Amino acid sequence: MSRIPEETIQQVIAATDIVALVGRAVKLRKAGTNHLGLCPFHNERTPSFNVSPSRGTYHCFGCGAGGTAIRFVMEHDGLSFVEAVKRLADAAGIRIVEEIWDANAEAEAKHRSLLLRANREAAEWFHLLLMKHQLAAPARDYLKARGINADMAKRWQMGYAPENKAFYREWMAQQQISEQAMIDAGIFSVADQDEQGQGGRAYPRWRHRLMFPIRNDNGDVIAFSGRLLEKKENTGKYVNSPETPVFSKSRVLFGFDKSKRFIAKADQAIICEGQIDMIMVFEAGLQNVVAGQGTAFTEHHAKMLKRVCNEVILCYDSDNAGREATEKAFRILSPQGINVRVAALPQGEDPDSLIRKDGADALRTIITDAPEFLEHQIRHMRASAKGDGMTERVRMAEQVANAISIFTGVAQRIAAVNKVAKLLEISEEQLNAMVKRAGNEQKNGSNSQRAASSSGNVIDDAKKLLASQNKTAVLLCQMVLGDAQVLHWLRETDCADMLREVPGTELLSLLWRSRYDPLEETSQLAFLAGLERHQESAFAQLQARPHPPGGLNEAQQALYSLEIVRLQSLIQSTQAKLRQPNLSNEQMEQLQQQVVELSALRKECLDRAKGSPNSSPP
Repeated sequence: MSRIPEETIQQVIAATDIVALVGRAVKLRKAGTNHLGLCPFHNERTPSFNVSPSRGTYHCFGCGAGGTAIRFVMEHDGLSFVEAVKRLADAAGIRIVEEIWDANAEAEAKHRSLLLRANREAAEWFHLLLMKHQLAAPARDYLKARGINADMAKRWQMGYAPENKAFYREWMAQQQISEQAMIDAGIFSVADQDEQGQGGRAYPRWRHRLMFPIRNDNGDVIAFSGRLLEKKENTGKYVNSPETPVFSKSRVLFGFDKSKRFIAKADQAIICEGQIDMIMVFEAGLQNVVAGQGTAFTEHHAKMLKRVCNEVILCYDSDNAGREATEKAFRILSPQGINVRVAALPQGEDPDSLIRKDGADALRTIITDAPEFLEHQIRHMRASAKGDGMTERVRMAEQVANAISIFTGVAQRIAAVNKVAKLLEISEEQLNAMVKRAGNEQKNGSNSQRAASSSGNVIDDAKKLLASQNKTAVLLCQMVLGDAQVLHWLRETDCADMLREVPGTELLSLLWRSRYDPLEETSQLAFLAGLERHQESAFAQLQARPHPPGGLNEAQQALYSLEIVRLQSLIQSTQAKLRQPNLSNEQMEQLQQQVVELSALRKECLDRAKGSPNSSPP
């Protein structure tokens, strides 16, 4: 794997304004010397997310998330450590010269780079064919019929996938892209072999289709969605790229790279079902819009949106499938603290058809007037109800109560109960009882799921790590974290055997092997940035504790104590070997001599531990 020198990491951290970085994703307000906002990593209503420009770190007092600018980019954008450093380095204009230290990981990084190149160049080729080649005339006619002109096609880099496999082969030869790279990028598929072993050949996934590049938050092409141009039986209207090392459907929203700043500005996101709907809404002036990738809305999608806005308007088709998708999205969005409204499109219309038929203002009015999800749900149930008697209203209330029980905020629930009770003309007490019952049913059904998710909590993992450490080693860690003299002394001491053989010294070993310097802030941040999240949280908890009294002498005493533990363990294991049967006289003599020598070393350490401040370490 490519290893970035620590000096470069420190330079990148020093050049990064963490307030500006976090502020692009989180709304911050100044609070003394720090900045506060709602945590982007968990659902909260009271700001507990703290950004410290002086220390160059962030920390959430609610969920424990925290670290440097590098950690924020890793967690927020789902990047690896190296990818996060590179992104920040690019922004700061810092050139990175990498050191190669792991061949397997380096090969993996090169493979990802190859897939991104294959996708990028395929997007350029598809687009060139659409704009210039006579074979793409049907695709251009289709776009014209949908009201998409050449400028729009250029802005979204739409393309055309040819029917003939030979076109692909010719282009691949020109670009020097292998068939295997095309398969790994998902641009080619491989046919299944039959019982005789026939088949198994690679072929283009998309043929005679209109192509839409799918991009990550950084604007890189990571996949495609191909739309059918002519109706064919047993053929999907849209075919998306498969999962690849650079593309996961559940983690990408179409158009988010273009619309996220508009979403943040409006504090609101419009969600459509398809690419063309999203593009047409964006081009109509409603630029705070995204679309899914042909899969159900996911929790990761919800968290992506929560980082930049507090309200979502679902703009799905008005058919049964659209209504089901609306309800599922509500159940995922609401627990994240996002207010959900529903744009009630006319029957048989989607955003694209409505804009072409009645103009952008018609959609804008529907978006502006979109009711909250609960009100929309009641309107739909009333439209299909057989009557408006008490029995029917109670039936509706039971369905709505299930949705209210999803709300996590007390005030949100109270407001919802009050509103729904008035709309359905039933008592708040009756509706509250329904909500409580629905909540209990959900709670009983999700206990195991919550238990599994809580086991991965970073704070809990950090506490478990700290609890597993030797208490003396933890004390020495605290001394090292705050005292440069102790750290420099420890680094000059041969601790390798002790750190390897004494259980519970993992955190101390990380410090001993690192280039951490208490006097250099960027060095501290670089050290923390290179740790696992639970390790970083464990060190953060140690730094938050009061610094132990004493200095170098007390640190030496602590190290002697750990060395005594190591020697005592060696003595016991050697004595156990002496009790083994069938030992030769020579073997017994050697083991007895080892016990004598180890006991002498242990006594020397005990004497030094009780000795003067000028005692030198073993």
